[in-house]
Amino acid sequence: MGLYQCQHCGCCENTALGHYWMREEVDWFDWTEIEDRKGLALCSACGPQKFSDGRPNEKMGEWHGQFDRVYLPMGEFRTGKRGNLEHIATGSEDFRKFAIAPPR
Repeated sequence: MGLYQCQHCGCCENTALGHYWMREEVDWFDWTEIEDRKGLALCSACGPQKFSDGRPNEKMGEWHGQFDRVYLPMGEFRTGKRGNLEHIATGSEDFRKFAIAPPR
């Protein structure tokens, strides 16, 4: 399972459920009021809610609920060689031990 850190809120997300593979297709989406998120790897809750033609993007705009949303310190994680989220400083794949409170 490919995991990454959302570059907007910092939570752990799965590449199949969030806005990871489509992050470079910025013209496909309506970025009104979230222009600062263009080109970022986003979780399902932070991804664009509409396509550029106005159709709803039904898979974005709220947390998917497939697993618990775990927030992590921003910028302290990367996707490791095995596809797991790993702590950059320690190499630990146990990302849950670094969990923080949700941003307000």
